[in-house]
Amino acid sequence: MNEELVSRLKKFGMNEYEAKVYSSLFELRVASAREVHDLTSIPRGRVYETLDRLMEKRFVGCSGASPVRYHVNDVAKTFEHIKTDTMSALNELSEYLTDLERDRPARLTQAYELQNAHAIESQIRLMFQRAKSEMIIFCDDAEFLKRYAFDLVDLQKRLDLYVVLRNRKLAENTSLKCYLGGREIENGFFSPHVPDDRSIKLRLAIYADRRDFLQIVEDSGDVLGIFLSNDLFSGYLYHCILDEIKPI
Repeated sequence: MNEELVSRLKKFGMNEYEAKVYSSLFELRVASAREVHDLTSIPRGRVYETLDRLMEKRFVGCSGASPVRYHVNDVAKTFEHIKTDTMSALNELSEYLTDLERDRPARLTQAYELQNAHAIESQIRLMFQRAKSEMIIFCDDAEFLKRYAFDLVDLQKRLDLYVVLRNRKLAENTSLKCYLGGREIENGFFSPHVPDDRSIKLRLAIYADRRDFLQIVEDSGDVLGIFLSNDLFSGYLYHCILDEIKPI
């Protein structure tokens, strides 16, 4: 039996028995269920079940009686049928899911924690891609400004971007138009009051389209992210922030 063919058929989606039965028929060209059983060592009852499934899927055909002889259908036609059926099923599923998504009421608020660098990186890039009209970024991280330099330039071209830095020195790391906040932003974002003498430092915060909020903090050496979607208070905070920041 062609083990390479069996492996490829299993990757395609056939189960173990289907792959072995199809491979044996491909090798034998025409065979009875007993001959397939002898070649594959699959229990004969399961051979019949597997042949029936392969015929339903149009991989296999049969002819004659006593015994019935099985054969592999024309490969090109078989896989053309599979491609057509698969695309049709995918289109139907896509339309169905689109209708469900459109009719489903939006959840008020979603929040989750990002506990590693990959998750944080993915969320930042996803917010950059999805932002449509405006974004406010609070930054106390020169590395962020360097790492995302090209992304930030692109954002500035296609939406209203406000990059609020903790100090003027950070502006040396970017050519973007940047802003400084006042005492309320310093106390509320960059130096929030933290109980229990914990050492928490804001590295980055992103507001997108007055809806989504991402905060990245360093907590006693560990970097964590908190994402909040459909924040009910984002609109109000936007107005307060824009009233306080000044261009550098």
